[in-house]
Amino acid sequence: METYILAIAYVLFLAEFLMICQSFLYIRRERKSNRSTYLPKTAVIAPHYGWESDTEKHVKSLLNQDYDGEYHIYFITHEINGDGYDKSYPYLQNLVEDKDNADVRLAPNIIDNNLPRSQKIQNLITVIETLPKDVEVIAFVDADVEIQQDWLSLLVTPLQNKEIGVTVGGRFYSPQNWNFPTFVEAIWVNYQLGLQGDHPFTMVWGGSNAFRRELLNQGEILKRWENATIEDLNTTKAVRDLKLKIHFVPDCIAVTRTQNRTWKQVIEFTNRQMIMTRHMGLLAQWFGTLIMFFPKGLLIFGSIPFIYWYQSLLPIVFIPFFEIFVYHLVCKNLPKWLREKPNVNDIIRVSKYVAPISIFLAGINAFYAIFQRRIVWGGVQYEILSATTCKVIGRIKKDE
Repeated sequence: METYILAIAYVLFLAEFLMICQSFLYIRRERKSNRSTYLPKTAVIAPHYGWESDTEKHVKSLLNQDYDGEYHIYFITHEINGDGYDKSYPYLQNLVEDKDNADVRLAPNIIDNNLPRSQKIQNLITVIETLPKDVEVIAFVDADVEIQQDWLSLLVTPLQNKEIGVTVGGRFYSPQNWNFPTFVEAIWVNYQLGLQGDHPFTMVWGGSNAFRRELLNQGEILKRWENATIEDLNTTKAVRDLKLKIHFVPDCIAVTRTQNRTWKQVIEFTNRQMIMTRHMGLLAQWFGTLIMFFPKGLLIFGSIPFIYWYQSLLPIVFIPFFEIFVYHLVCKNLPKWLREKPNVNDIIRVSKYVAPISIFLAGINAFYAIFQRRIVWGGVQYEILSATTCKVIGRIKKDE
């Protein structure tokens, strides 16, 4: 019995390790690629919800992109109760008032107007439907991320290859204090950088991606979005249906600073991500997470208490240390500018020891997603009915 337990655990770890190695090698190859200049007219859509201490800095970094082509930024937030608006609106207006290449838009509130889609999707549609006809590329970026000056150039340049449907950057959570749940969440997110590459499991992340405008019609993007919960997973499916590539840009990393996260916040966030992945039709990604991470975690953490009586199980304790090494390998592939940021290496060096817990949590999230379709996002509860359909249940109280 012990032999079977060890064999299964190590086979599952090996499968995980091989995928990480594939991504590691892809990133090394991609950094050596040399592409010609490509400067199409680009629209950047930046949806906003709320206002944090770092948001102004993020807005300014977006306004000062090192992109030699023409680009226009559309900051978009939403109305509240008909005559009000999200708190980000006046801040954004103030920051762009003297900028020729940026403006702020207001989208209708989905609850107040009984609209059948998430607020983020409504925000994006509000902008897309009014874009000038000569816009060739549309890029998307979240409000809560820090980007480099070459972010837009990195995303746009590979799109000159017509076989590429979407370019996507990665996200990196950078904990700002020594908090255990914050570390767990950060590694849960950061580990996904090691799963992106040039394979069929690469996904679009809504916080940093770009595509040629023609994809809107070819992939029926707005039709897929009009009743949906989230846009990026539907964009992933659209690109796959067209037999195009999702191109991961390894140096295009968006950084989110996190701190003092509670277990409730972490569990809600990680469950939401996996529920959306499963019920919006990315079954291969969900099933791979379930199969690779859930049984391995059960075998490891379930076996450790019995090692005293069954010493033949002792080799299973090495797998968590291997997981720590794998996460260290993932972080070795981070862009140089990110690794050189103050305290980043110190945070990685300490937080990597919770990697086995974060990986097992991903498996638990995947298992939980079998039984749950409802999520809370941006103060609104949704039920995911299918990849392209959601039910907007309504606002929730802040203490729920």
